[in-house]
Amino acid sequence: VGALHPRKNIGNLFMAFDRFKQMHSSDFKLVIVGEKKWWTSAMEHAYNNMQHKEDVIFTGRLYNKDLHQVIGASAALTYVSIFEGFGIPILEAFYCDVPVITSNVTSMPEVSGDAALLVDPYSIDSIAQAMTRIAVDETCSEELILKGRERKKDFSWQKTASLLWDSIEKALE
Repeated sequence: VGALHPRKNIGNLFMAFDRFKQMHSSDFKLVIVGEKKWWTSAMEHAYNNMQHKEDVIFTGRLYNKDLHQVIGASAALTYVSIFEGFGIPILEAFYCDVPVITSNVTSMPEVSGDAALLVDPYSIDSIAQAMTRIAVDETCSEELILKGRERKKDFSWQKTASLLWDSIEKALE
């Protein structure tokens, strides 16, 4: 989701999806949402070397309504960035009742809590194994959705505004 930047770890995502498809025969597609704004030769190489690249769909940038429909129709959000300042797509998936696979680095574990499968973004096997778990373990997906419903309650614009205001008041004292 968003501009396809090297920190989004698209190359490893492609390779992990390819490995998942090799291990698990399925009709699953990998939907990549975002502009190829910072598309690199490494991303291109990973994509071109996929055995299952016909199962990759590039949507380009989507408006919010379309984005929510795409996320809501997904088996999972696989958000395996190497770095994120926050990770809003994780919350968007929670609001769409979609299980989340995300990185175990930077802000993603803090945002997702126990409501996501955490993977090593540098390990293609780790990502592919999480994809397989979502594909074959319906109980896991259902548990993640329930946990996501609870986790999303910890985040709201009102809560953010209140915390910011409290910080301003403390600074003024």
